[in-house]
Amino acid sequence: MKWASKVRDAVGRKSKGPGVSASRVESNKWLTEHCKGLPGKVLSVGSSDDGDGQGGNYRDYFSSASAYVTSEVTEGYGTDLVLDIQCMPEVEDGAFQAVFCSGVLEHLLDFNAAIRELHRVLSPAGTLLLGLPFRQGIHHAPTDYWRFTEYGIRHLLKERFEIESLQGIGEEEPGFPTAYWCSAKRMP
Repeated sequence: MKWASKVRDAVGRKSKGPGVSASRVESNKWLTEHCKGLPGKVLSVGSSDDGDGQGGNYRDYFSSASAYVTSEVTEGYGTDLVLDIQCMPEVEDGAFQAVFCSGVLEHLLDFNAAIRELHRVLSPAGTLLLGLPFRQGIHHAPTDYWRFTEYGIRHLLKERFEIESLQGIGEEEPGFPTAYWCSAKRMP
């Protein structure tokens, strides 16, 4: 089977009802496990409508949080904040105990600046929950710039975060996941 055909077949697999991919179900399961015990204020970046793709809201995954603040780069989503995570002067240093960032870094010209800013707005030992694509179709063109490997993620975070969990999602073929989910603690 040709490579392009393998990708098309793997991306097209569905599970848990019409239009819900097996990767979405696996992602939400991972998030359920990693979000539930996080205390304090949570910043969700790239929140859109906060939907989890299975009829729920990501906000509900953070059952121990004292506050859940949504954000988008543009107005029109009804989020709490409008901000560019590459530069967030409107957010104080250490303002959040957790940051939830899924499907955002691939759309940024300077994802390294975003990682610096996410580190800055997290409190000491705060948690970064990061979802990054690897084998995923182009979306939100023309602002879909990057894909990330496990090794690229480790390199990206190594100076500012200690990775606690890094898992490939939708890995029907070893070493070829749809995306990665990462939980990492902020280092000083």
